[in-house]
Amino acid sequence: MFDTMKVARKIREARISRNMTQMNLADAMEVSYQAVSNWERGNSMPDISKLELLCRILDISLEELLGTDSASRTLNRIIEKEESPMADAEPITIEQIREVAPILPPADVERLVDDRLDSQTDTDTEEFDLNAITGLAPFLDAEYLDALVKRVHVRSLKELSELAPFLGSNTLDTLTENADLCEDMSGVISLAPFLSAKTLDRLVRRMLPLNDWHGVLGLAPFLSSDTLDALVEGLEKTEDMAAITGLAPFLSAKTLDRLVRRMLPLNDWHGILGLAPFLGSDTLDALVENADPEKDMSHITSLAPFLCEETLGKFLGKLPDDAHADISGLYPFLSRKTLQEMEERLMRGRRYS
Repeated sequence: MFDTMKVARKIREARISRNMTQMNLADAMEVSYQAVSNWERGNSMPDISKLELLCRILDISLEELLGTDSASRTLNRIIEKEESPMADAEPITIEQIREVAPILPPADVERLVDDRLDSQTDTDTEEFDLNAITGLAPFLDAEYLDALVKRVHVRSLKELSELAPFLGSNTLDTLTENADLCEDMSGVISLAPFLSAKTLDRLVRRMLPLNDWHGVLGLAPFLSSDTLDALVEGLEKTEDMAAITGLAPFLSAKTLDRLVRRMLPLNDWHGILGLAPFLGSDTLDALVENADPEKDMSHITSLAPFLCEETLGKFLGKLPDDAHADISGLYPFLSRKTLQEMEERLMRGRRYS
C-alpha cells in the first residue's frame, strides 16, 4: 500500500519545482485551495478522476506520484475499466484493491470488491477472509461492511477483534454468538469493549467454569456484577492478593467478602489495606482478629478508618499492660472512655514493670 504522506510530499515538491502556488494548482485542477492544502498535508488524497490531470500539470508520472509501480498499474486498470468496461476483463484482486483503497471513494471500493467476489471460482487461490476484510474496513461504508463480514467464517475471536471497531454492534454480537470459543479468553477480552453487556455476559457464561484469574481481571470492567460473581465463584482458591484487589471494585460486597474469607488467615497487610474500602465490617474484623498488637500496630493504624471502635477495642485489649506500643495513631478513632481505660492500663503496667 502506498504511503499517503509520501504522496503528499511528492505533490508539494512537484508543485514547488514548477514554481506554482497552491492557488495556481487549485485553479489548474478546478478544485478549491483547501483541497490542495489537504493533499499536501496528507489529510486527503486527490480523487482518482483527477490523478491523470494532476500528473500532467506537475509533469510527473503516476508511478512517481504514488511511489509504487503496482498501485499505479492498478489505478490505470481501474481508469481504463471506467472508460471502457470491456477493456480489461480480468478482475482486480482483493490485495490490489486494498493497496489503492485510500485513494478511491467508498462506492468504488465496494464495486471492485463485488466484482472480485462475483468472479471467484473453486480454483481461485486468493482467499477472502477476515484478514482481507480488515484491510478494507476503513474504506467501506458501515452497512456494506456489516453485510460483507457475514460472508466469511470467523476462525477466532482474536481475529475478529481487529475488525470490531468498524462493525455495528448487532453484527458483532451475531458473529460472536456463532463463534467457536475454544476457551479463547484473550479473544473475549479484546472484544469486550465493543460488545453489548448482554452479549458479553452470555459469551462468558458459555466458557464456565474458568480458572483464569488474569483473564477474569481483564473482563471485570465490562461484565455485570452477577456474571462476574459467577466467574469468581467457579475459580479455584488463590493466594494472589493483587488479583483480588484488582477485582474488588467490580465485585458485589457479598462475593468479595466470601472470596477473602477463603484466604484466611492473611498476613499481607498491604493487600488487606487495598481491599479495606470494599470489605464488610465483619470480614475486616476477621482479618485483624489474629493481629499481634505489638508487631502489627502500624498496620492496624492504617486500617483504623475502616474498622469499628469495638474491633479496635478488642485489638487493644490484647495489648499487655506493660507494652510500650505507640497507640497515638488510633486516638482519632477511639472514644474518650476507651482512651481513658487504655491510659489507666498502660499506667498500671508501667508502675509495676
